[in-house]
Amino acid sequence: MPARFRESGNITIFDIEGNVDINSSDIIESVGFLLNSGKSNFIFNLSDVNLVDYSGLSVLAIAYKNVMNHKGKARFINVPAQVLELFKMVKLEGVFETYSDEESAIRSFYDESSEMAHLRRRFKRLDMHLKVKYWVVSSQRRPKVFEGNVVNMSGAGLYIFSKYTFPVNSQLEVELIHRGETKFLNATATVIWTADKELQPHFYPGMGVSFVHLSNENEKLIIDFIDKNITHRVEPPL
Repeated sequence: MPARFRESGNITIFDIEGNVDINSSDIIESVGFLLNSGKSNFIFNLSDVNLVDYSGLSVLAIAYKNVMNHKGKARFINVPAQVLELFKMVKLEGVFETYSDEESAIRSFYDESSEMAHLRRRFKRLDMHLKVKYWVVSSQRRPKVFEGNVVNMSGAGLYIFSKYTFPVNSQLEVELIHRGETKFLNATATVIWTADKELQPHFYPGMGVSFVHLSNENEKLIIDFIDKNITHRVEPPL
């Protein structure tokens, strides 16, 4: 997975190509090297990226966190639609600052008002009022059931806000609850992300899960539910 970088003033631009996956640790290493060399402003250009899988998402998050820990700034540009959807599923769309093109991203480094706009986006929360019960898939007849709240949901997966989380790749049965104790949906899901306390303090603890073999009928059920019930976003004051 080639990752070339170039300079635009005091900004380092990474042009990433191909797949971002478990073999993409060179991104972390390159960012670390540049930070130690005194660089602090970064743009990650994903225009030529074909795929970001769950391991690749961790690579991007580690690189981003490293920049933040060094008091630097980072932007993402030209993010493919399917990657944006992944960011949303694990509640990173409010952490990663994304731009549609290089020019606007570069300009944002010199525009202090853009920092405040980013903070306002970061703390938006989706008002869903949907509960979830979940348990680990196992051979036990009566597995332990945990409860949490759904913060983000799509036809691909959801984000569970709860102190009861499980490691990545754990397989769960999830039961969505609506209007008291009315069961809305049963589905199998795999844990793809656990919240990072530093990156996602307002959604920690929690985990993002991806539906496994979701039927077309259930996917339509979810999408219809979102269309009917998600009417607004709540934005607390800064």
